Amino acid sequence: MLLKQIYENYSIFGFESEIFLLSLLFFVIMVDRNRKIVEYIAAKWISKVTNNSEFADKNNIGEKTVRSIRDDKSYRTSFETIENICVAQNMNLSDFFKEAEEMFPEIKIKK
Repeated sequence: MLLKQIYENYSIFGFESEIFLLSLLFFVIMVDRNRKIVEYIAAKWISKVTNNSEFADKNNIGEKTVRSIRDDKSYRTSFETIENICVAQNMNLSDFFKEAEEMFPEIKIKK
C-alpha cells in the first residue's frame, strides 16, 4: 500500500516506472554487508585500541585503515584487511564471519 502511495504521488528523477521505483527501493533497503563487517571490526578490536599505530603494526594493516575503521562512517574494508586481522588475532576466517553474523544477523545470506 505504501509503495502504491509513493508511486502515485512522486516521480523519481523524472521516472514514473514501477520497475525503476522497486529497484531503487531495493538498493535503499539492502544491507551493506561490508559496512557491517567494518562495524564488527570496530566493535571487537578497534574500540579498545589506545594506540592506532600499535594495532596497525600488530595486525599488518595501515594506521590510516585503523583510523578509517574507527572514524569514517562510509569506510569499506578489503578482504586483505580482514585476512591480516584474522592472522594476527589467530582467528579462522570462518569464525570471523560467524561472529560478524552473530553481531549483525542481517548480513547473513539466506539460502
